[in-house]
Amino acid sequence: MRHVLAIGIVALALAGICQGDDYEEAYRLRERREILPLEELLRQHDLGPGSRILEIETEFEHGRPLYEIEYLDDSGRIREILIDPRTGQALPHGEDD
Repeated sequence: MRHVLAIGIVALALAGICQGDDYEEAYRLRERREILPLEELLRQHDLGPGSRILEIETEFEHGRPLYEIEYLDDSGRIREILIDPRTGQALPHGEDD
């Protein structure tokens, strides 16, 4: 019973972090293995020691899935990174195509 409760709490926490209008489509893409798991992408892009994720938004721009990750770095500054979940590549802000 405790495991079920713990899993439910983790699922609610992740639902609170992952926001955006397109998270359900991103879930479907992940299930079909068309995009990389978020956990893998976060490991690939070390946000630095002491960083804390504030928000992850799933977006689709020009038909392309994107993760926008907002985090607090160890110096207390809010930073943002865009990641293409198909390739794992970090994208410069403002890149449209």
